Amino acid sequence: MLVSDIMRGDVKTAAAEDTFADVAKVMRTNGISSVVVLDGDGALGGIVTERDIVNLVAAGGDPHSVTVAYGMTRRNLETVDAKTDIAVAADRMVSLNIRHLPVVDGSRVVGIVSIRDLTKWAAEELAGGHEMPDMARSQKALAAASELQKQRRLS
Repeated sequence: MLVSDIMRGDVKTAAAEDTFADVAKVMRTNGISSVVVLDGDGALGGIVTERDIVNLVAAGGDPHSVTVAYGMTRRNLETVDAKTDIAVAADRMVSLNIRHLPVVDGSRVVGIVSIRDLTKWAAEELAGGHEMPDMARSQKALAAASELQKQRRLS
């Protein structure tokens, strides 16, 4: 099973000049927990997650005036391509303690996969009545979700 089989192609994006409040509204409206930031050429510039917003507010920043350029995750930004095996994506998420992976084709963002997507796929795979459920990848996805939850509680 590949990332392309479970990724979301309707990636919600922002520009570096958008405020954290703007991005938070996009997250709330769409029921998501991350927004991809594109640079002026449409290439991946960073990602804003719920954690980035919490960190900004906790540090005393004003989400209505601070632009995402000043608080988005951009260093060591991890990505995968659509042909990445979902077990590899799950391992990468756990090893880096991240919950979202932008999916790229060259420099163009074509999707995003989250730990929620992996968990949903694994649950459907195991409970869906498939003749031959993908046990190994399902276990890997569920183990990744469990490990990330543990890491979140410890931090």
